[in-house]
Amino acid sequence: MGGFESGFWKSINTTYEYDPDLHRWSNKTPLPTARGAHAAAVINDKIHLVGVAHRKLFKLDNTYAHEVYDPTTDSWETLPPLPTPRDHLTVTEANGKLFVIGERIDMNYHNNLNSNESYDLKTKKWTQDTPLTTTRSGITSQFLNGWIHAFGGEPGEGTFVENEGYNPATNKSKTFKPMPSELHGLASVLLKGKIHILNGGPHPGGGSNPHHVFSPY
Repeated sequence: MGGFESGFWKSINTTYEYDPDLHRWSNKTPLPTARGAHAAAVINDKIHLVGVAHRKLFKLDNTYAHEVYDPTTDSWETLPPLPTPRDHLTVTEANGKLFVIGERIDMNYHNNLNSNESYDLKTKKWTQDTPLTTTRSGITSQFLNGWIHAFGGEPGEGTFVENEGYNPATNKSKTFKPMPSELHGLASVLLKGKIHILNGGPHPGGGSNPHHVFSPY
């Protein structure tokens, strides 16, 4: 969903679906807002996209876009906007709510924030929650055993090993065992009670292919 065209950082609005049984890609209804450097999470079988960077004249700019895609109807719905427009953030579903953590402004990793905002599907309202201890962007997160774990990230001067936890039930934060190496632009997946950290870059703007596994036990 979305992304940038190579070379010119032009944001696009394409939606592609992959069928693993047929080994085939297909085009679906485009995003209402063309964007890149956003994040997504699934709640109730619908895909929420938040955060955006898109080209505005000669620079990259953020908007407040929060849109949800329903695969069963191949349709989009616009929801209440993100309070703090930003990009290179992470999104996690926890207890039926959408948590949006970390970010940078206008694609500039020298201008990071530590925001933590949650969206309640029942009330359709956003809430400001306890922010990250470290200000960073290009991070990933997963919800495990009551804690949202936020891994890695970058500012202009380097990258992070941090593994910070946020507990939605208590609105408290806690520091967990850090990653073995500093990474940004990384991905993660929760599998059998463990969080797998995939790829990412050890230096700002760079990439590599490590695979780390975090277990709370």
